Amino acid sequence: MSERAFWKLDLKNISREAMLLALLFVAPFLALLVRLFLPLLAEALRPWISLEDHSPLVLMFIMNLGPLLTGMITGLLLVDEADDHVLPALAVTPPGKRGFLIHRLTAPYIWTVICLLPVPLISGIDIFLPVSRLIPIVLVLALGAPMEALIISAFAGNKIEAMAVGKMTGFLFLAPFIGWFAPGFWKFSGFPLPGLWPSLALFTAPGFGLFLLFLLPAVILNGLGIRLLLIRFERRID
Repeated sequence: MSERAFWKLDLKNISREAMLLALLFVAPFLALLVRLFLPLLAEALRPWISLEDHSPLVLMFIMNLGPLLTGMITGLLLVDEADDHVLPALAVTPPGKRGFLIHRLTAPYIWTVICLLPVPLISGIDIFLPVSRLIPIVLVLALGAPMEALIISAFAGNKIEAMAVGKMTGFLFLAPFIGWFAPGFWKFSGFPLPGLWPSLALFTAPGFGLFLLFLLPAVILNGLGIRLLLIRFERRID
């Protein structure tokens, strides 16, 4: 099978379930809702809290949510394909099993990058985020998509278990909240969460060199996690 055929197969599988198809567009959709309703909500809550002061947190929550949901879709597909013994059958095709897995992990990454790039603009959140910082943040956050996919597929034996594992990974959503609300050094208490580091890179707005340094732990955590989980998944389907 060619790469084009793989993409067609993905779209065919996802289009069968409306929920999965909708999840692909969650990040830009939430950004649009923020643009439409955040000013109204902020005005209503103004006597108690200034939501505008928390706009960087709102933006990073949406941008952390996108790759996790895209990864969940991919994880469900991988679990289905493992149950149907699709992957062993692909071993005799030209791309092979490894080629298919590479596609299965790079496809959600590419899609997540495409979806996240316009999120700050769509949201209307008044944050100056130059392209030189937006692109690195998006490229690092998108690594959460293949990571989430492998967490689900490596530990779930069927679709029901996959949904349960996906819900258990909900703690990953805490990353931007820890980076925003935790005082002082306590911000680093969430260091194992890859999403913390891009959030801190945005929240702290340091010089560009330090900004890139903040992103490095997320690259290492995601890279190591993807590698170890891929080994576990491949052993499971052999």
